[in-house]
Amino acid sequence: MSNATSSSLAFSSLDALPTQLAILDEDGVIVYTNRAWREFGNENGYQGDSSSVGMNYLGVCDLSTTDDATMASEGIRAVIDGERDEFSFEYPCETPDERLWFTMRATRFTDDGETYVQIAHLDITDRKRAELEAEEKAERLQNLARMLSHDLRNPLSVAVGYVESLLDEAVDADGLEQVAGALDRMDDIITDALVLARHDTVEELSTVDLETRAAAAWEHVETGSAELVVADSFEFRADPSLLGHVFENLFRNSVEHGASDDGLTVTVGVLGGDGDAPGFYVEDDGVGIPAETRDEVFEAGYSTGEEGTGLGLSIVAQAVHAHDWDIAATESGDGGARFEVTGVERSA
Repeated sequence: MSNATSSSLAFSSLDALPTQLAILDEDGVIVYTNRAWREFGNENGYQGDSSSVGMNYLGVCDLSTTDDATMASEGIRAVIDGERDEFSFEYPCETPDERLWFTMRATRFTDDGETYVQIAHLDITDRKRAELEAEEKAERLQNLARMLSHDLRNPLSVAVGYVESLLDEAVDADGLEQVAGALDRMDDIITDALVLARHDTVEELSTVDLETRAAAAWEHVETGSAELVVADSFEFRADPSLLGHVFENLFRNSVEHGASDDGLTVTVGVLGGDGDAPGFYVEDDGVGIPAETRDEVFEAGYSTGEEGTGLGLSIVAQAVHAHDWDIAATESGDGGARFEVTGVERSA
């Protein structure tokens, strides 16, 4: 087999690899990239020659101020200088459509007395997403254990204390009310904790109507004198059970934390009007949420009242994200709380 044939075969084999691969000279200049490298550039809107041949890879890294770019540059230089045989690390990559993860591996080799470095970028997105999902589940279980072991023990102690008092003294109606209240709070905590632990994935999607689902959820919440208004409606695909948790907990949050002396109106409506509705909103005309705490309200355990479990809005966020939607807390036109759920598409 001739040298020309061997060289052609070698480059063809590199082009057949699914891994993005580039070869750098000692100065960090790219002298070769395979098909996977070029295709990735074309698919993600790279401006210029997608092969990147002639570009200084290290120079591009040096121009970036990110820690990942600095780490890559330092690691590759260490391989070129012979300080280490190889270098690898994991990093995230933002494309126009999604977030990916890669492992970059740099190895040194020589050809005709010249030193080169092979740079391989292996897509590990599926594995990384599985790891992140496992970490999120583990965190939810830790939150559940914390809620059950700490938050549940406090009302239980109150209940036990009053029961012991009632056993020693004549039965007192006020004392019995305290016991009932503590036990009710225990029930609320258990219910919310179990929802948080169990409902993290979409079971089955079906076509739902915004007005119908909001009205049904309103009936399951103790709303007192509060009023529900559905400004407009549309049909979309969702898991009815998870969607019910979204509305119920948003309604409960408004009633428990947003009510004022003038009463409360909770409004549900469509984002985007009659267009391609990107989602829906739930807002009230209550006291609102301070701007500095709007990112914190979705964290498990966050609560501004003694009676809340601190899990309601965490359940909302979990159910929303299970649908691949997004949610944000902001301010309504009346100064109350407004929650916007985006990424929702109309049913065909």
